[in-house]
Amino acid sequence: MQQAVKSFAKLVEVVLVILMALMVLVVFFATVGRYTQLFSIPWSEEFARYCMVAIVYLGLMLASLTKQHFVVELVPLIFKNKPAVIKICNIIVTICMDLFAIFMAKYGWLVVSKMLNQGKESPMLHLPLGMVYLLVPVGIVLMAIFYTYRMYLDLTEEKEA
Repeated sequence: MQQAVKSFAKLVEVVLVILMALMVLVVFFATVGRYTQLFSIPWSEEFARYCMVAIVYLGLMLASLTKQHFVVELVPLIFKNKPAVIKICNIIVTICMDLFAIFMAKYGWLVVSKMLNQGKESPMLHLPLGMVYLLVPVGIVLMAIFYTYRMYLDLTEEKEA
């Protein structure tokens, strides 16, 4: 299982790097084109916006797997000599994150299905908006899965993924 998780995380990391590179290149060339007034890339802002959304929501999964989210470390500092209390707090945090993810996925899916049913498209790239909005519930669900996986690793005290 750990090998599958590592492989999937590596795949997401590669996708994130490609998206970031594409976003930077498109914005760079659009800026140069506007500055020199030689050419224009009218879809560059929309492309950059959708890349950024994809980077954020796919990055959530990666951050949850590698414990790179922002955290308040007050409880571990207060209870540094009591690992059982820290484990209980981590379980509570994971349960709260999973509940939040369920809420976000449910309402995110409602938005996605509404956009797909209405057939709305983005203005410049002509992408179905439902597919763009699908990044939110997918990213949130992946985050919840990997938070739960991380909790499993912490509880069984297995090596890091």
